[in-house]
Amino acid sequence: MNPRIVSVEQLQAAVAELKQADRVVVLAPVRLEPSAAMTTLLQRARALGDCLIIALLTSDTATAEQLALLDSIDYLVRVSEDELVSLLQQLQPSYYVLLGEFTERDLPAVEAVLAYGGFAVVLPSELSGAQ
Repeated sequence: MNPRIVSVEQLQAAVAELKQADRVVVLAPVRLEPSAAMTTLLQRARALGDCLIIALLTSDTATAEQLALLDSIDYLVRVSEDELVSLLQQLQPSYYVLLGEFTERDLPAVEAVLAYGGFAVVLPSELSGAQ
């Protein structure tokens, strides 16, 4: 198993160390299999901070392994959609990044991030006017 794939407990310890070192933590939820567009979005998300955490909202082991191979990802944790808000409240990443779109199902997580003073960012999958 890829060492970037961690449990919630392991991730909590890692994030505590990162914060102790004044590192900026970025967390992005992923619901889909990796694609070229997603890889670009993950690179853009990683550029917002010092550490990129992926909250994989599926139990698919193949998807987890594929994502964990990407250089832009520091940690990957598998959680259910229902566990995401709790994870955000525990870790309190500086940035919560939505890849591609913002939908109503994202609202509880965004509200949780804003409540502790974090930033919610939507990285559009296509930049208008980009060639």
